[in-house]
Amino acid sequence: MNDPSNQKQGEVKRPSKRGTEHADHPEWGFRREAVLWIGDIPAKPNMATISREMCTWLQRKTYALPLFTKESRKLTCQVDNPYTFSLGSISFTLASTINDAWAFSESAQSIDPVDAEVMRIRLESELSLNVARFCEAAIKQLLYCTSFPNKHYKSASLQQLLAKDCEACRKSGGEGHDVSLLGALAHRYFLCLKFDHCAFEHLKLVARRRNAEAAHANSPVLNPRDSSQSRADLKKSLLEIGHELGHMADHISEVEEKMFNETKLFIGHYPNRPPHDELAKVPIRPLWQYYPELLAKNKSSTRSIQEQQKE
Repeated sequence: MNDPSNQKQGEVKRPSKRGTEHADHPEWGFRREAVLWIGDIPAKPNMATISREMCTWLQRKTYALPLFTKESRKLTCQVDNPYTFSLGSISFTLASTINDAWAFSESAQSIDPVDAEVMRIRLESELSLNVARFCEAAIKQLLYCTSFPNKHYKSASLQQLLAKDCEACRKSGGEGHDVSLLGALAHRYFLCLKFDHCAFEHLKLVARRRNAEAAHANSPVLNPRDSSQSRADLKKSLLEIGHELGHMADHISEVEEKMFNETKLFIGHYPNRPPHDELAKVPIRPLWQYYPELLAKNKSSTRSIQEQQKE
């Protein structure tokens, strides 16, 4: 706690600008591992559009999710992004839990009140935990393809992916601030506002629900009553959690789709640069990463304007 006696008279202590609303969105580029290579030829993106598939599955527009197993890992030109396989497993586990929760909430089979409550709490906990895990894995699958060092996100929780202390600036004695890795992903594709005003709040809700119901020593308390009431409460939770999952998967899939399309552009035009009109279809902010001359031209224009202002 700050000691008021150490504060100079008349000095106003400014609040620290922390959290997702103040976090920086640093620029990034793709690393070589963003695509699969056959020798020196890029073959396909090293990711899968699982968030989009989850949205489609929740809407019952498809009956299957992408399958990634130990056996499929051995296939020629199979993705080797580790988070793709984790995300694939979590997706199937989550889908199974959703189906089990729906079946139990709709069942009229007689069951002991305590057993009904235990089932409700188990399924609600599994739903809360796996929705948060799905969001974490979906974001990390994308981060794996970027220039961000693995140490910045490998052990990061969902909340840390939204806003994480900038360790480099703090250690160098600079002003403390946060960095948002998810915000950085969205920033490249002009999606900042959509994420800042919607996605981040829903992700915080997902993280809070997980922490309150399924993490550490926290758990809902058993409340034995007629099994129909336990089933009704589970159905209510299922609809709420399902809405959160669908909403978040939809947001993440926007970035997922744009990253997938950008890597496909790189593959399709390799070893040449994708043309401006093709990049405009994605679109991306840092065009200078493909056309460095644009950056030099912009700097030259800025210097010219500054010189004119001095005159």
